[in-house]
Amino acid sequence: MRYIIIGGSAAGISAVEAIRSIDQTSSIELFSGEGTPFYSRVLLSYYIAGAITKEELHFRPLEFFADNKVNAHLGQRVSQVLPESKSIRMGDGREYPFDRLLIASGSSPKIMEVPGKDKKGVVVMRNIDHAQEIVNRVEEMKTACVLGGGLIGLRTGYALSVRGVKVKIIVKSSHVLSQMLDQESAEMIQGTMRQHGVDIRTGRDAVEIVGKESVEGIILDDGERINCQLVVIGKGVQPNVDFLSSTQIKVNEGIVADETMMTSVPDIYVAGDVAETYDLTTGRTSVNAIWPCAFEQGRVAGLNMAGKKAKYEGSFRMNSLDFYGLPVISMGITRIDGNGFQQFQKKTENTYRKLVLRDGRIVGAILVGQVQKAGILATLLKKRVNVSDIIPLLMSHRLNFAELLPLTQQNRERFNEVEYRELSQRPLASRR
Repeated sequence: MRYIIIGGSAAGISAVEAIRSIDQTSSIELFSGEGTPFYSRVLLSYYIAGAITKEELHFRPLEFFADNKVNAHLGQRVSQVLPESKSIRMGDGREYPFDRLLIASGSSPKIMEVPGKDKKGVVVMRNIDHAQEIVNRVEEMKTACVLGGGLIGLRTGYALSVRGVKVKIIVKSSHVLSQMLDQESAEMIQGTMRQHGVDIRTGRDAVEIVGKESVEGIILDDGERINCQLVVIGKGVQPNVDFLSSTQIKVNEGIVADETMMTSVPDIYVAGDVAETYDLTTGRTSVNAIWPCAFEQGRVAGLNMAGKKAKYEGSFRMNSLDFYGLPVISMGITRIDGNGFQQFQKKTENTYRKLVLRDGRIVGAILVGQVQKAGILATLLKKRVNVSDIIPLLMSHRLNFAELLPLTQQNRERFNEVEYRELSQRPLASRR
C-alpha cells in the first residue's frame, strides 16, 4: 500500500498516527508547503505575546517522521492531483503514485483588496512565518492596526497589546467576533479590551494603506487617518482547493466528505480545515475549521485508509478565547436566523450565558466569564438529547453532570460510550 498525505499539520499528523496503528510497514509520503512541521497554529498568538517560546509551539517531537517511517517533503507544494492515474504532481513536473491519498491542505488567509496592501509592514496571520515577522517588528513599532474583528484579528491584537504596542482594531461589522458571538457577549469583550487600552472601531473599514515602501498609516472610509507601523489583515481564511480545479472531486465551500472522510472520488480522503463535513447543529455540511475537528477527522481518515472501518459523526463550530482574564466559549449556532428556534439568556455584570434550542435540543451556546460547564453543554449538543425540561438547571451556575443522570438514563441509547454506560444503565435509587 502506498499512502500520500498532502499537509503536515493537525489532520495530516493525526492520519499518520492512525495509519501506523494499523499498518506499520507501508510507504507514507507526506508533502507540506511549509518548511516548519509540528507547530500549533492556535498557540501562535501566545508566541507573539511572549507567553511561550518558539519551541513550545511544537505538538510532536522533531523525530516524529523518522519514528513513524514517513518520507516528509517539507517546503514542497503539490500543484495537481491526478485521480485517473492515482498520482500527484509537483510544480517541477515530478509525479508520485498513490493507492490512498489524504488531502489535508488546510486553509489560507483571505487577502483584503485595498490599495497599499503590498507595502512592507502589511502582514496576514496564519502560520509560524507570519507570527515571526510580527515578533521581529514588535520592538520597533508604536502602533499597530488590525483590519478585521474575527478570532485571528482579535487574538493578534490582544497579543500585541500585551507586548506594549498601541492597538487599533478596525471592524466593518457592528461588533467583533460576529461569526462567533451575539451583540451582548461581543460588547462585553469590546468593553474589556477598551478598558485595557485597545481602540476598537466598529462600523468602519480601511480604504487605503499609506506610506512609501513601508506602512505609515491607514485611511478609513470616513476619511480619518491613523498612523501606524504595522497592519495586520485578519479577514478570515479559505480552504486550499485551487490545485483540485481540474479534478472531479466535489468541492462546495470545502472538499465534501462522507462519514468515512472519503471524497467523491474513491481512495481519496480529506480532513482538516479543507474538509466539508456534516454539521450537527445545522443538519447541513459545512467547514468547521478548528483544531480538535482536524485531529479527529485525520484519525478517522487514516483508519479508513488503512482498512479499519471508522465513522465520523460530524462536528460543530466551537471556539474559545481569554482576553485579560475574561474567558469566552461559543459553540454551534449563536445567532438565530429564521423560525423554529428558542433562545434563553442570562446576564450579570461579569457573566453571560445563552442557549439556543431547536426542537428542544441544544444547537448553540455562548458562555462569558464562567465557562467551566461548557463541556457539559457541548456533550448535550453532540448527543442531541431533548433538554426542554431542564432549562433552569442548564442556565444556572450549579449545573453539574450529576444533576443530569436522570437525563442520561432516559437517553441511554445515546450515552453508550464506556464512560457513560454504567451511569446511564444503573437504577437511579442505587446511586449515591
